[in-house]
Amino acid sequence: TGTGVAGDTITVKFPDGHTATAVVQPDGTWTVTIPADEDLKGDELLTVTATDPAGNESPSTSVTVTDTTAPNLPTVNPVTSEDPAVTGVGTPGNTITVTFPDGSTGTAVVQP
Repeated sequence: TGTGVAGDTITVKFPDGHTATAVVQPDGTWTVTIPADEDLKGDELLTVTATDPAGNESPSTSVTVTDTTAPNLPTVNPVTSEDPAVTGVGTPGNTITVTFPDGSTGTAVVQP
């Protein structure tokens, strides 16, 4: 989404080469719907241009997709009063944070 000159056509180019367009509304706003088969994960670069009714295209600008998807829940192994650590399984590279009853925390990075 964004703003532009009413009547201009906005073109968004996606990483896989697909493009999608929208016309800037009288209030200056535009919204381009992300194609259903476009699977954005985060850190992809989208290129955006505007074309006026005479066919003149603007220089491109870009925006980087932000990853806001929460990771999958980790699996926590049973913990006993005799265990030296809390263990489990998660997505490799994710940081696991364990909060203990006293409010203190411990962290670990999930290994491959």
